[in-house]
Amino acid sequence: MTQVIWQDSYSIGIDTIDTQHKQLFDIMNKIYVASEEESDLEVIMPLFDQLQDYTQYHFDEEEQFFTTLSKSNIEQHKNEHQFFINELEKIKQQSLRIGTISLELLYFLNDWLVNHIQVEDPKYLEQESLTQ
Repeated sequence: MTQVIWQDSYSIGIDTIDTQHKQLFDIMNKIYVASEEESDLEVIMPLFDQLQDYTQYHFDEEEQFFTTLSKSNIEQHKNEHQFFINELEKIKQQSLRIGTISLELLYFLNDWLVNHIQVEDPKYLEQESLTQ
């Protein structure tokens, strides 16, 4: 796994949300670098806590915004967000148990986030353009 570098193709065209997505990538990259450097959990866990906090903040913001665009399927989107939040907590707890964070788990987070940004988030913008 390598760091996730923001690409224009990840943009959903809403500056606030794109900026938040970039921030999520930045935090995940910091965790990745710390893990690659075999940093202790005392270094990694505060970054992981930051990722959890910022993810919750971002998902709350995104859900509010998307709810103003369309009520349809917002519950499914919220469920996907909750799945990711739950996975973050599982990964955190597992890391604390084993004393390190797995690069495989970081890959999962990366993959899920990129897929979510490229596939799921644009659905709400498409719905908005169809209703105009």
